Amino acid sequence: MLHKKATIGLSVETLVVVIISLVVLAGGVTLIYKFISGAEENKALLDEKTNAELERLLVDEGKEVALPRNVATVERGNNHVFGIGILNVGAEDSFSIEVEFSIAVDKLGNELSVDKEEITKWVLYDDTEPGKLAEGQHDKISILVKVPKEALVGQYIFNVKVKDSKDAQYGNTQKFTVEVK
Repeated sequence: MLHKKATIGLSVETLVVVIISLVVLAGGVTLIYKFISGAEENKALLDEKTNAELERLLVDEGKEVALPRNVATVERGNNHVFGIGILNVGAEDSFSIEVEFSIAVDKLGNELSVDKEEITKWVLYDDTEPGKLAEGQHDKISILVKVPKEALVGQYIFNVKVKDSKDAQYGNTQKFTVEVK
């Protein structure tokens, strides 16, 4: 009799472990899907004013690289999307962007003591976009900044560089500022 109870207990425990494993697997797949699909959603988050300003700067004024609306006030725990535009004025080439944290300052202009690697994690963008652009073609890239709840109040300045296929800088370095409140 004791042997039958042990066998049933072992079977039930195995079944519970399998069910828990399936739940964890499904949660992991869902989380990965959210990360992958997030890049596409961020591109759609550029508001109409930013899109219109990028079109004006790239097409009408012929700027190689443009980053309008480059200052945003963001409360801790929230996020903001910046848009950068690239206009290829030369032969067909591949382009990518690189975003680097520059400096953080308080209201008085004093440098804040922050972990630069942690600040770099605030910024999400697709570094393979826009890819190849034909001569005269332009594209826009979304840069999402997610400010954590524990961030210090202050201004955080980032540099954005566009690189061509030869890893040479294309256009001028652009800057954007996140004012954390």
